[in-house]
Amino acid sequence: MSSLAILIDFGSTFTKICAVDLASAQLLGRSQSPSTVDTDVREGLLRALAVLHDRHSIFPERPRSLSILAGNTVLASSSAAGGLRIAVVGNVPGLTVEAANQAALGAGAKVVGATAFKLSEAKLTELETLHPDMILLTGGVDGGDAETITHNARLLAQSALSVPMVVAGNGAAAAGVVSLLQRGGREVCSVANVMPGAGKLNVEPARAAIREIFMARITQAKGLDGLAGVVPVVLPTPMAVLQGVRLGAEGAAGESGWGDMLVVDVGGATTDVHSIGDGHPGGENVIVQSIAEAYAKRTVEGDLGIRYNAGTILERVGEHSLREDLQSNFGRTEVTAAMLRGYVEQLGHDTSTLPQADWHSAADAVLARAAVDIAIARHVGRRERIVAREGEAWLHYGKDMRDTRTLIGTGGVFVHNAHAAFILDQREPTGARVQALRPRQPKVFLDASYLLYAVGLLAADYPAAGVRLFQQSMKPVG
Repeated sequence: MSSLAILIDFGSTFTKICAVDLASAQLLGRSQSPSTVDTDVREGLLRALAVLHDRHSIFPERPRSLSILAGNTVLASSSAAGGLRIAVVGNVPGLTVEAANQAALGAGAKVVGATAFKLSEAKLTELETLHPDMILLTGGVDGGDAETITHNARLLAQSALSVPMVVAGNGAAAAGVVSLLQRGGREVCSVANVMPGAGKLNVEPARAAIREIFMARITQAKGLDGLAGVVPVVLPTPMAVLQGVRLGAEGAAGESGWGDMLVVDVGGATTDVHSIGDGHPGGENVIVQSIAEAYAKRTVEGDLGIRYNAGTILERVGEHSLREDLQSNFGRTEVTAAMLRGYVEQLGHDTSTLPQADWHSAADAVLARAAVDIAIARHVGRRERIVAREGEAWLHYGKDMRDTRTLIGTGGVFVHNAHAAFILDQREPTGARVQALRPRQPKVFLDASYLLYAVGLLAADYPAAGVRLFQQSMKPVG
């Protein structure tokens, strides 16, 4: 086996490749080619390999078939065809459903639906119309309510949903729930409860089960089964990115990590945020008002993409505010409200639009900054000032990330836009009664070569190389 690793990401638009020397953890080259997920993913992969060789002379000869990969380490991730679609069925919205959402999102899934309490026929029909790839069934702390999850399992067993189901609820009811689903002909995997006790999370077993099912079954549905024998591992891309973030934070095998961090991934359709850290509330006179959150957390904001959802960002922030940002930060006084509105409408209609006029890149940066600001505020916790009989206190909800030392931007806008530093320059009002618990003075970096997925692919078997690749690929801002 050579020391060459070929790390692949199959996206809906592009198949991206990077070549890494595992011995030195050096990036040897990158390439991409339009994905061919609607025909044969191997075609786009072979073209990307050819481009990689043409640019960097990676292989003994120009690739003519995928046999060129033999003898090398080959790992891949995929977000093609919309990624992994999961529907969550839980008990209480603010408790077990939220715990299940954290497990699903941390596994790289796209949560297409979530329902709480006992399923009704109408809710079941709604779930069926979502066409999920998988069901995550939760509900009840261990030894607590068993009736709800049993009722939901009975309806799921009788439904038209024939997808794999992961049971991660009340341990005392698990055996009966699994039996119900299996008698209904469902493929079932039972793991530890995502919320074994009140306010306690245990999401990693569910994440691992989701990953295994993705690798074993979902890759076939996404057209990746043709890579059998060529690519032994295919992870959901968001899971690979989260693993890369975690490896960079924690370090491995004598390679030091960077500690707690927040990573924001701005895309055309969504803005994803990943955080590593316990996020325990800090400060004095704190009253905690929510369940503990996952140490490794991911959220997906489906209304904040800077192409598909540019119009939504305009509506949320306000046309006047976005235009004011353009004028005050970029001196674009000539950009009228009609011009800005027209550009945003064009982005929504033609999501492949690239900046043409001089001010378009600045407008993209303003949209991206707004998306980052909102997405981070939703991901981190918040605190609210109250005045009680004993004096002033703070109610804390969610993760306290104020002391997080590292903020990283990833995604195409950070690679291609000249105003990346502006996009990540976040300011929180200090006097507000309700405050987002976002990083206060982090060091800011860019994943300028889009390598976090590759770092994550190396995490399991080549962690030391992964850490070194992470450290080399993060570029400081300023």
